[in-house]
Amino acid sequence: MWRKHWVVIVAVGVVLTVYLTVRPWIGKAGLDAHEIVPIDHRQAAVTYKADVQIDMNKHVVKGMLTARFVPKDDQAFFHLYPNAFSANAALSGENWEVVLGKQREPGGIKISDVRVNGKSVGVQYAGKTNTLLQVPLPARATSAEMVVDMNFQIEVPYNNGRMSYHDHAMWLGNWLPILAVKDAGGWRLDPYSAIGDPFYSDMANYHLRVQLLEGYQLATSGLESVAVITETRPQRLKIYEVDAWNVRDFALVVMDDTYQPISGKVGETIVRTWVQKSDDSQNVERIHETAKESLDYYGKQFGVYPYKEYDVVKTGGFFGGMEYPSLVFIAQEYFDRSDAMGEAVVAHETAHQWFYGLVGNDEVREAWLDEGLTDYATMVFLQQKFPARSKAYIQMRLGQARAAEGYANQRVTAKSSVEAFPDWRSYNDLVYGRAGAMWWNLKEEWGVERLHQVLRQYVRDHQYKQANGEQITALLTAAAGADASPYLDYWLRVELEKAEAANKWVEKGKHE
Repeated sequence: MWRKHWVVIVAVGVVLTVYLTVRPWIGKAGLDAHEIVPIDHRQAAVTYKADVQIDMNKHVVKGMLTARFVPKDDQAFFHLYPNAFSANAALSGENWEVVLGKQREPGGIKISDVRVNGKSVGVQYAGKTNTLLQVPLPARATSAEMVVDMNFQIEVPYNNGRMSYHDHAMWLGNWLPILAVKDAGGWRLDPYSAIGDPFYSDMANYHLRVQLLEGYQLATSGLESVAVITETRPQRLKIYEVDAWNVRDFALVVMDDTYQPISGKVGETIVRTWVQKSDDSQNVERIHETAKESLDYYGKQFGVYPYKEYDVVKTGGFFGGMEYPSLVFIAQEYFDRSDAMGEAVVAHETAHQWFYGLVGNDEVREAWLDEGLTDYATMVFLQQKFPARSKAYIQMRLGQARAAEGYANQRVTAKSSVEAFPDWRSYNDLVYGRAGAMWWNLKEEWGVERLHQVLRQYVRDHQYKQANGEQITALLTAAAGADASPYLDYWLRVELEKAEAANKWVEKGKHE
């Protein structure tokens, strides 16, 4: 997700213009950039099937969900993220106001008729404000698949967040019940926090049947270009049947006929930018071209994009931009501005298609991993594409990195979990600025081709899986022939006393 809390720290970055002397370049990655495994319909361990009806007038989404998976326990937990916005949720304070805005209406999700292998097991909520569904599972043979069915009804909240609506569209991010991750530390049942992207999810296959009133259209994490679309009479309904294979989440946007797509193609991927007819044509063209060019650039640098569609959709929202597989939300304001921030937001969310989408990580406890790599990728793309227009953005991020040194003695670092950050500014300075600048500094020292070879290896090693900080530390250690821990500690933990050791590690890596 791209945050728009940036103006106050742009001035700080001016003192770091020395970083901007790197010569713009357009590099070609080696053949290893093409080694991402193609989408395999059988790879994902979980399959979700949902039959959904969306009432745009009442802002209600209801349906039935079926999840097929091999259990890891005698119970399963499903995240019910919409209940974070229920009427009894404690959503006060400055941080929540950033997320929700001052004008808001509550919402939530109700579950009924939960069945396991066809047998009713009742509805058992867990977590504050019922943000979890706990499902008991029967004894089973080894590797036996379970089938969990449930009915749900969502009252879509109105706020500035990832799931909301306005007069012409409804955007649904983190809306479907999905299985919680169980990793080496146990079940990950993290609550929905005001700061950061409090999500951690595994790959799954999705098949959705979505029913809308005539006159509405869909952009989703699936493949609309090959969706089966049925229109019924006299009901005047439009029914989409959409598939998404090996994606980490499934998001969608419902739009009325004031929206229209602008389409292009990057390799085998259709790129659509969804805008309204009243939007400024020059701004729209810049955003659409940035979506295409950044998708192409990252594909050459980090590995060819394996999905066949990529949708960029104008929505409301506080977040500036929000990433989902094959689909990103971009806030209205960036379609109204003529400066370079719209290009930066789109480039950032596009980079998330690799760092979060293809390679997952724990965004609650290690947000620095995907956000740092994403913002580094954003900066290096912008610099080679828009050398002059990119300077303010790069100065902003490097300024945040320098400002982050003030947190050295405050027990909050880029490696902190999201609940440890006192406010959005500290999160931005550390998770985006400091972590992104760490990679930028390594690029300055090692060169783009050398660093991107390492990052291509990272993507190849962890595509369609989860990665963590220990693994990327090991990768950097192997690349330099020396323990990379001092370098990461200096940058991410802001352990300034390790500056000399960090520099020595960088120098040794130059000669490997």
